[in-house]
Amino acid sequence: MSEAARRVALPDFGSGSRPPTTAELESVQARAYSEGWEKGHADGFAAGMQDVKAAAERLEALTAALASPLAAADDAVVEQLRDLALRIGARLARHTLAVDPDAVLGLVRDALEALVEGEGAAHVALHPQDRAGLPEDVALPATVQWHDDPDLPRGDVRVWRGAAGVDAGLDARLDTLARQWLDADQEMEA
Repeated sequence: MSEAARRVALPDFGSGSRPPTTAELESVQARAYSEGWEKGHADGFAAGMQDVKAAAERLEALTAALASPLAAADDAVVEQLRDLALRIGARLARHTLAVDPDAVLGLVRDALEALVEGEGAAHVALHPQDRAGLPEDVALPATVQWHDDPDLPRGDVRVWRGAAGVDAGLDARLDTLARQWLDADQEMEA
């Protein structure tokens, strides 16, 4: 007799020697079937849950693996868009500065305000065409000395007093703007 067969307790049909009735045999069979079905169902459910967990873990790993290159691509696209926006902005600014002397004058005033206070004259260097486009009666401090610098690109302004200076050139302003954007992006990510 096998080990499993020894563990099964046979039903007690009484102390008599009569054989079990059909109803009693059917009852034993129904109980055995029910217990077997419940055990099989529980075992199958547990195995199915393990399979589902394993599949979910594989799917999560796959999703993470796919997301990593996309995040890098997102960063590259953001950087390219930022560069494109800066180049477009530079072209628009150069055009505006070339046709609007008031815009150049605004840059001169901003640069003079940013210049450290000190003794002596403040020097302002502009491209000759920008200087020629400024009105004759510009209201600036009397200590401002003008310099024409043909090497400066149109729209660039350089201001200095002694050793202190302000580069209000378009490239410098765009670099500052790009750094501000980067700093803002890094703050948002943190």
